[in-house]
Amino acid sequence: MRWPVACLFCILSLCVVATALADAVAPARPALLFVVHSYDDDFIWCRNIDRGLQTALRGFPVTIRTFHLDAKHDLDPASQRRKALAIAARITEEKPQVVVAVDDAVQELLVVPHLLGRDTPQVVFCGVNAPLARYGYPAPNVTGVSERWHVRESLSLLRKIVPTARRVVLLTDGSESSDYMLADIRADLRQGGPYAVEDFSIRQVQTFQQWQKAVLASQEGQGLAFGLYFSLRDEATGSVVPAEAVARWTDTVNRVPTVGFADYVREHGQLCGVLESAHEQGLIAGGMARLLFDPMLRAQTLPLRTNQEGIVFLNLKTAERLGVSVPFEIIQSASEVIQ
Repeated sequence: MRWPVACLFCILSLCVVATALADAVAPARPALLFVVHSYDDDFIWCRNIDRGLQTALRGFPVTIRTFHLDAKHDLDPASQRRKALAIAARITEEKPQVVVAVDDAVQELLVVPHLLGRDTPQVVFCGVNAPLARYGYPAPNVTGVSERWHVRESLSLLRKIVPTARRVVLLTDGSESSDYMLADIRADLRQGGPYAVEDFSIRQVQTFQQWQKAVLASQEGQGLAFGLYFSLRDEATGSVVPAEAVARWTDTVNRVPTVGFADYVREHGQLCGVLESAHEQGLIAGGMARLLFDPMLRAQTLPLRTNQEGIVFLNLKTAERLGVSVPFEIIQSASEVIQ
């Protein structure tokens, strides 16, 4: 049977309209978020960032897939690159709208070589210590949260608790993250003047045995500040000594007041600190990611952020062990107290 031209035109028009209507009512692609951590899933920093992300995304219909490079334990550059390449392949295959990239290793190994400058996905970084220009940030598809330690505020807190702590040694590992942190401290000293202590020195070490010697040598001082201690190798085995083991040994021999700057010190026996919050890093990054699920927004429209929250932390068990009397008004004003 032959159809009149007019009828054929009507049928074609109806098909076009029906297709347009179907597209209009078809459900949008489900929201998919990839979270890529530089470190392992047992690291308290990673866990607290995840909690912050979950808080920010509460009630938002999104599927979250989480990956870890484990860069503190797997120190083989080739192995790390293979892991990053595998994650990049998953991103290409599953097409998440947003990737949250946590800490510096992920920027170096995944975002810069595989994601920077692409139309999709949008990338939100957090926990980054390096100067952002190192990675070419910000970029059209990249925004995020830089990391800042509250060193000045922490040392002021220590002096309020222990006024005699005029000489403090900052002890940290030889990692690249420590290098960035120390560069920030030196810039802060240049811009803001001396800290509350009269003699502030820095000791950077590579191995657990060097750390032990530095801790023991500092017992003649008046205070110890702890930076990072997640990449210390055992000189006998070449293996990385777990941070928990470093902290346990340090607690057994240390007799001077201690101060820390990141929220993992809660579990490591340090006396006090104005702590950076991994939860805050995750909360800010999660809020930015939530906005970027709007297809009309691009990462470059969201301004870069830096963490601001400082958690005033006290460990009264440590104070008792060290024979330190903490003024009651400081206990009252603290955000978090271990008793």
